[in-house]
Amino acid sequence: MTPAQSLLRAATGLNLSKAVVDRAIKNRMEQTAAADAEAYLQQMTPQEMTALVELVVVPESWFYRDPQAFAAMTELVRARLAAEPGRLLRILSIPCAGGEEPYTIAMVLTDAGIPAANFMVDAFDISPTCVARARSGIYGRNAFRAQDLAFRDLHFTSAGDGDYRVNDSIRQQVRFKQGNLLEFDLSTRTGYYDVVFCRNLLIYFDKPTTKAAIAKLRALLADDGQLFAGYAEVPSFCQHGFTPLSYNQAFGLLKDVAVPARLTQAPPAPRVPAKAPPPRAARSIASPPSLPTTTPLPSPPLRSRMPARP
Repeated sequence: MTPAQSLLRAATGLNLSKAVVDRAIKNRMEQTAAADAEAYLQQMTPQEMTALVELVVVPESWFYRDPQAFAAMTELVRARLAAEPGRLLRILSIPCAGGEEPYTIAMVLTDAGIPAANFMVDAFDISPTCVARARSGIYGRNAFRAQDLAFRDLHFTSAGDGDYRVNDSIRQQVRFKQGNLLEFDLSTRTGYYDVVFCRNLLIYFDKPTTKAAIAKLRALLADDGQLFAGYAEVPSFCQHGFTPLSYNQAFGLLKDVAVPARLTQAPPAPRVPAKAPPPRAARSIASPPSLPTTTPLPSPPLRSRMPARP
């Protein structure tokens, strides 16, 4: 691994090919008039790192992508509000790319009749350009690939030149911010989110980075929450404290929450006065009391964060 590859891996967590990194550095050298790659790397600033990252991370998403995850999320939200009507459901979308996923979450819940006061979506992406685009709420035809586009007529207005702008009633349900999952401060957000969407990010991480990212996501998710991943990422989550959600094509997961020790111990047998055994009776061994069991949670697709192709 070259020094440039190591630098970008530390900044993004992504495993990037030498060809992709070299092409990005050559582009930035032309923009900054750096003499050579070594000089460019030595003069690296946070602002320049951001510009370099923009060249190696290519967001790919559209509205209502893999809709079963949104259906599973809606069932959970309805169940939570039925049990506690006044609560606020918190949902995380990371990475949010250009905003298609978090806006879809808001549209789906709105169409399901969930009051705006009962849910909020936080959306993070490492790319400031993606966050700026998401905040603008303006999208071209490539963002509308679903077969049924009725949602576009309901939640968008024309912005001219074939573009559409998300209505303010949906935009106000999503808070966008630039951020890197691997650098999240968990001090105030442990168990904060009822639902987490992190789809097709981990497939570009190596094993140690994947483990670290899953640990962050697990900490952010409430113990009884749901997480939605890309289908290829489900096995990695299952190796690090999650179990699959039985909901077809949703690629959802639940946290493996340890059962408290006091619930797993057999209750002590009641004391009974000793009696003399009857004559010639065979001595029998009593069966141990059954251990109490816990009932599994009821069982209720992908934005790619792709490195640029070499």
